[in-house]
Amino acid sequence: MTPAEIEAKVRGAHAEALGNRLMQRRRSSRIDDLVRDARLYGREAGADFARTHLGRLVDEAVGVAGCREGALELALHGSGHAALEGLAQALRDLTGLEVEVDGTTVRLSWA
Repeated sequence: MTPAEIEAKVRGAHAEALGNRLMQRRRSSRIDDLVRDARLYGREAGADFARTHLGRLVDEAVGVAGCREGALELALHGSGHAALEGLAQALRDLTGLEVEVDGTTVRLSWA
């Protein structure tokens, strides 16, 4: 998928969820098991993590967006700052979504 297609898919799921007042869904993040034991060091390690797990990250973002949430947070405790920045930049490039780093958390935002 292209970044534009990924962005449209995530934003579309969010818009559909917001437009349907009858839909009430809750979702616990299933991405925690992916990042729980991840320890990344170096910018390229973060970028490689994003490329390797892009499909799973996009699926999770679509699921979270479908629950009226405006962001997906990845808590990568124990990873280096350069790796987090590499992960964030790769996700920006690959998804077209806003991505920010706050401490040890990388946040993909679409709302």
